[in-house]
Amino acid sequence: MNTKQEIVDVFDGQPSSDCPPPAVFTQTGTSGQMMACGASWPEANFDADKMGALALQLSKQFGFATARVPYCLTVEAERLGATIYEGRNNSQPSVSGSPFRTDDMVPGPVPDDLMSPDEFVSGGRCVMVAEVAGRIMREHEDLFVTAGMQDPACVAGQILGTENMMMGYMLDPDVVKAWVDAMVPYTCAYGRLLSENADNVTIVGAANTDVFTPEMYTDLTESQLSRTIGSISCFKTVHSCGNSYEFIDSLVTLGADGLSLEASHETSMYMDKVAGRCKMFGTVNPVQVLLMGSPRDVVSEARRSADAGFDIITPECGVPPMTPDENLLALSQYRERRW
Repeated sequence: MNTKQEIVDVFDGQPSSDCPPPAVFTQTGTSGQMMACGASWPEANFDADKMGALALQLSKQFGFATARVPYCLTVEAERLGATIYEGRNNSQPSVSGSPFRTDDMVPGPVPDDLMSPDEFVSGGRCVMVAEVAGRIMREHEDLFVTAGMQDPACVAGQILGTENMMMGYMLDPDVVKAWVDAMVPYTCAYGRLLSENADNVTIVGAANTDVFTPEMYTDLTESQLSRTIGSISCFKTVHSCGNSYEFIDSLVTLGADGLSLEASHETSMYMDKVAGRCKMFGTVNPVQVLLMGSPRDVVSEARRSADAGFDIITPECGVPPMTPDENLLALSQYRERRW
């Protein structure tokens, strides 16, 4: 039996079970759930009722004690003026353009007429995501509700274009840093809003060596992510895609309650590096195991993660949309399965 209290106890540092509970703090939408509840992408990314229905399906169909919104990483960029490709029933929305992108390799200066942080969190899908999370938390007290957002560097990368941001940093790092710093008031305001309406806020952070060098992390992520974390009044989790091993010593000191990192290929290295300094959530590989593996593979990976010392057993990144129903059920039931 999976319960919200088990998850809360882990966050509070007093786990009530020797076997860590399963949960999903990253995106949860899959085609099987969409068919079962009648709320599909792309509409479930933009319609509050459908977003809520799909968020609840993870618990209804598989028995998880968690619900998570939204299902994409475009909310903040869209609110700041980016154009969005809405995606399809098996693909998430993505940023297709932005008024802040230029043909130059170095981004232009931060405009003086950007909307205020108060305006930012008073409209668009920022409000919708917070309202859906709040409604689920009020109406389903047995579920642990997570709301997702991005850190300032991720938001800046979306509205500037990741390649332009990377090239701009090499040619004029001060301009790019100014853009990332300019995003901090927005992520802080959004973090406050979400934390008033959710049990946990998961921040996707730009803290991986696939994209950032240690110098870039120090300039563009470390303090900006720390300030964003500090704005959140509920539990807070930092998720980072890619190889974040070099940044662990910093990540564990930024104020998050737990980390969700891509660690399935180097589990012991990551756990040794963290050395119990914060909670670790993971680390079931979403593609090789959840998407392409069997239920037996899922249970095996979940138990391996539990044996390695992970505090909550979760997918190490977003759940792939085509993940088989039986694999999500196996993750939810990994403690009861006998193989």
